[in-house]
Amino acid sequence: MRIHALILAAVTVALGISAVAQTVVSFEGIDASQISRPEFDVDPNGAVGTKQYMEWTNVAFQAYDKVTDLPVWPTPQSGISPWTDNGITSCSTIGGDAVILFDRLASRWVVAAHSSQSNNYNFCIAVSSTDDLTVATWYAYVFPMNSYLGKNSQGNVYFPDWPRVGTWPDAYYVSMDLNDVNLSYREVGFLACAFDRTNMLINGTANAPICFEQPQPVTTTTYLGHGLNPADVEGTTAPPEGRDEFFASIENPVLDGKTTTSTTFNLWDFHTDWQIPTSSTFTQTVLTTAAYEPGCYLPANPVHTECVPEPSTATTGQYIDSVGDRFMPRMSYRNFGSYESFVVSHTVQPASSNQQTGIRWYELRGSGTPSIYQYGTISPDNTTYRFMPSIAEDAMGNAAVGYSVSSSALHPGMNASYFNLNSSTSTTEIPLFDGAGDEENTYHMGDYSSMTVDPENGCTFWYVNQYFPTNQVGSEISWGTRISNFTVPGCGPPALVPSTLTFSAQAVGASSAPQNITLSNGEEATLNIASINFSGADPSDFSETNNCNGSVAPGSSCTFSVTFTPGAVGSRTATLNVDDNGSNSPQTAALTGTGVVAVTLSSSSVSFGSVLLDTVATAKPVTLTNNQSIPLTNISIAIIGAAAYSQINTCGTSIPANGTCTITVSFAPTATGPQTATVNISDSANNSPQTISLTGAGMLPLYLSPTALNFGKQAVGSTSPSKTINITNREKVSVTFNSETITGTDPSDFSVISTTCSTLLPNATCTVFITFTPKVKGNRTATLSLSDSATNSPQAAKLAGMGD
Repeated sequence: MRIHALILAAVTVALGISAVAQTVVSFEGIDASQISRPEFDVDPNGAVGTKQYMEWTNVAFQAYDKVTDLPVWPTPQSGISPWTDNGITSCSTIGGDAVILFDRLASRWVVAAHSSQSNNYNFCIAVSSTDDLTVATWYAYVFPMNSYLGKNSQGNVYFPDWPRVGTWPDAYYVSMDLNDVNLSYREVGFLACAFDRTNMLINGTANAPICFEQPQPVTTTTYLGHGLNPADVEGTTAPPEGRDEFFASIENPVLDGKTTTSTTFNLWDFHTDWQIPTSSTFTQTVLTTAAYEPGCYLPANPVHTECVPEPSTATTGQYIDSVGDRFMPRMSYRNFGSYESFVVSHTVQPASSNQQTGIRWYELRGSGTPSIYQYGTISPDNTTYRFMPSIAEDAMGNAAVGYSVSSSALHPGMNASYFNLNSSTSTTEIPLFDGAGDEENTYHMGDYSSMTVDPENGCTFWYVNQYFPTNQVGSEISWGTRISNFTVPGCGPPALVPSTLTFSAQAVGASSAPQNITLSNGEEATLNIASINFSGADPSDFSETNNCNGSVAPGSSCTFSVTFTPGAVGSRTATLNVDDNGSNSPQTAALTGTGVVAVTLSSSSVSFGSVLLDTVATAKPVTLTNNQSIPLTNISIAIIGAAAYSQINTCGTSIPANGTCTITVSFAPTATGPQTATVNISDSANNSPQTISLTGAGMLPLYLSPTALNFGKQAVGSTSPSKTINITNREKVSVTFNSETITGTDPSDFSVISTTCSTLLPNATCTVFITFTPKVKGNRTATLSLSDSATNSPQAAKLAGMGD
C-alpha cells in the first residue's frame, strides 16, 4: 500500500500477454475471484525460489511449481496465516504491503508485513523451515514498532507505510515511510531497521531490531527522500565479509511550486553491530546524476503523480498513478567477484517535450560506498506510458526491467526490457501480457511490481504484475495477476549463437566469406573445450577458425568463423560440434549451404542457320547469370572467329550477387558457306571463361543448282538431250527474270531451249533447259547468264562439252 499525503487511496493494477521472438512463459497468478474479500489495493509482488514461485496480493499468498506452473495450495493462503498458525494474534491485522522474498543465501522463504492496528503497530516476519513450500512450516516473529516509529505532536504514532525488505548476510533490512496520520498521511520521514536474520533462520530468539529514523527530529515537512529501497542479494554469492548494507531513495524536487527536476539521489550506508548495537551507524551519501523529472510530477501538487491515461480516460477523466515519487523495489545486488553491482529504477518524464512516462535505471558499483557506474532511460516511443518498474540482474550481467504500460489506446498491461550492463548493448523491449480492460473506479494502480532471478540457474527472470480482464467499474473488484518468466539470450548453459547458419549460393570449389557463431558461457565456471569437429552429410564442405584458445571464462564468449566451400552442386549440410565440460555438451550449430556453378549461360551455343549475304540475321540473346552471393567482377566479352558475328551486352564490367545480364549476338554474312565463332566471357568466377559457340552460313539470294553443266561427248552436229539448271528464290520478295544469255568461248554450241522462269515467288524454284550441239571436235565451253531482279543478278552457270 502506498498512501498519498492527502488521501488514503485504493489500489488496482492492469497487465496482459503477447508472443514475440524472445520466448516468454506466462501463467495466471492470484485473481480477485480467488479471494473471499478482495480489495482494490493489490500490491502484487513475489519471488522465485529453488522449487516454487511465491506471490503476494492483498491479503493472500500463493505458490506455484516452477516446472508445471500449478499452484501449491488449492486456494491462496490467508496473508496472516504464518503468524496466526503459530498463535501470534498481534499479526492478525495485516492489511497490505506484505513483501515476499526468497533468501537466496539460505534457501528460505521470507514473508514480512506491518500490522494495521490504529496507533499500535507491529512488524511481522516469517521465515520458512525449508525451501520447499509443499512441506515448509513457518518460524514466525512479531516486533513491536511504536517506540521506533515515534509519535507526532498530537501523540499519534507515525504510520509505517510502504515497507521494503532486503536480504543481507547479517540481517533482514527494512525501510518504512513515516506518515503523519494528522496531516492526511503526509510522508514526513522514514525508519530503517535491521532484523536479526541469524536467529530467525534457526527459529531462535531474535534480538531487538536496530533502527534509525530520519530526519532527526521528524517535523511536519514533507520528506523529499522517502521510499527507501534496501539492497537485496541476487544470486547465491554473498557480499564480501563485513560488507555493509545500502539503501537508496530518489530526492524529489524542492517544494517551491515551480521546480520539476532533481539532480541527486540518496544512498544510505547501514552498518550493523549486533554485539554492540549502539555502535551501529547509518550514514547518508548524496549522489549526483543527470537531471530527472519524477513521473507525472506536478510542482503545484507534488504528492499526486497521476497522469497515465488508459482507453477509458477520455470518458471517465480517470488517470493512473505512476508512483513516480520514489525508487521502485527492488534494489538488486549481485556479487560478481571482480566487482559488485547494484541496480535500481524509477519512473520519470523522459523529456520535457514528451508527456508520456518512461523508466530511468541506474547501476552502482564500488567496493566501498558505491557510485553511479552507468544509467539509462527506457522510452522507445512518444505514446506509451511506462511506469512502476522493477529491475534485477542475472549472472551474466544482463539487467531486465519489468513495468506497467498504458496509453489512451492501450489497456494497462506489462512489458519488460533487457540489456547487458557490461557490453552496453541496446535495450530490447518485449511484451509480457496485454491487459483487456481498464480500472475505471480508481486512479491508484498497483504501487509496485516485482522482478527476481532464478537462484538455480542465475538466468531466468520472473516477473509479477496486475492486469484487468475486463473494465473494473463502480464497486466491482475484478483484477487479475500474471506471472511471466524469460531468459535473456546468452545466459544459461553454454550455447552457440546463432544455432543455425545458412550460406547463400556459393560456387563449387570456391570459399565463401566467413560467418560468425558465438560460443557464450552463461555458467559460473570456466568452459574448457575438448574438441571441435564437423559431422553430418557434408562435413568436408565447412571449416572454422576460432579465438577461444581452448576455454571460455564465466560470463564470456568466443567466436567461431565458419567458411563454406561446396564440393558439389546442390544442398550441402553439416553440424558444428563443440565438446566441452559444459552442462549441455556438446553444443551444436546446424550449417546449410548451396553449391552452384558460379556463372551459367542460358545457352552455350547459338545457331543462325543460313542467312542471305549482306543481310543481318535476327539478333539472338543469351542470359548470363551470376549464381554467387558475391558480385561478378572483371567481366570482359569478346568474339573470336568469323568477322560476320558481333555482340552487344548489358553486363558492363560487373553484375551484383545473383544478378543477370544479357549478351545479344548478331550475324551478317558477306560470304557464302558455313561460318563459326566463339563468344568468350572472362570474369572473376572460378569457372571463367564461359563460352558460347556460334554457327551460321552465308547464302545467295537467287541460288542455281547446279552451277555447272557438263554434257560429255557429243557427235559434231548432233544435239544432246537437254540438261536442267534449277533456280531457287531465297529472298522474301518475288524475282522477275529479264533474260537468259549464253556467252563465252563457244556460245553457239549451247542453247536454252525452254525455261519455266518468268516471275519466281519467294522460296519457289524454276528450271532452265539447255542442250549442247558441238560445231567441231574438241572441248567446247560457254557461260549461261541470268538477268533478273534479284540482289545478286546476274547469276551464272558454267557449261561444258566435247565434240566427237
